Amino acid sequence: MVYNDLRSKLNEYNWDDGFEIPKEILAAPGCDLALALEIFYLSDGYAFLGNLTKTTDVKEWGRFITVLYDDILNNKFPKTSTAFEIPLSKVQNTNFRKKVFQKFFLTDL
Repeated sequence: MVYNDLRSKLNEYNWDDGFEIPKEILAAPGCDLALALEIFYLSDGYAFLGNLTKTTDVKEWGRFITVLYDDILNNKFPKTSTAFEIPLSKVQNTNFRKKVFQKFFLTDL
């Protein structure tokens, strides 16, 4: 699938339908870092970064977001010229910068 098709598929996706479609998009050869980060944040990456996973019993989400987080950190997705703006407010960004996790998730592409 070409990049625009992947983006269209993501934009049309209903997150109440599980994680199969996002997994397909992430596994596609055309998926880049910007799209992977977008999926990360759309799948509530904010809660993951805030360490709220300890209070959730949504195991499928926990597995999905943890694998995606690790894949992003392990450079599974190529960085291309596609831009992505991290969807955090200045306050959220500042609060996360004080924590001890990867600042990579706070930097726009």
